[in-house]
Amino acid sequence: MRESNFSFPSQNRACVCITSQLYDRRALDTNAALPLLNSLTHLTYLTSTSPRIREILTLDGGLERLVRILRQYCANPVSPSPGLQIYHLTASSLDGQDRKAGQAILTAAAGPNVDRAKTYQFSLAFQCVVNIGVRGS
Repeated sequence: MRESNFSFPSQNRACVCITSQLYDRRALDTNAALPLLNSLTHLTYLTSTSPRIREILTLDGGLERLVRILRQYCANPVSPSPGLQIYHLTASSLDGQDRKAGQAILTAAAGPNVDRAKTYQFSLAFQCVVNIGVRGS
């Protein structure tokens, strides 16, 4: 089945992306990580500055797509304790028992890899939803 997001030849892009001047609902339907991150970054700016964009998002289904992005992240969390793993900290490095003289209290750990793209998608989508909810339309 063909993806619902089409190419955008006028901007020489493989898929439709939201820019700081252009909002297109199709940009939120992509499953590719990089175009979605790019679009969410620009959408965060647009929702914080433009009441018209916030109103359009509530009418065209964009808000539902943002909530779906949040729900997908919560259904499949990246890590059980994102606060420690995002910054590569472990509990053993926090207690300071294994600390040598002159060594920093918090050290980098070789923990499991965190999918930062998913974490950024969640963060940006959440910021867009908060902008719509707090600033209104």
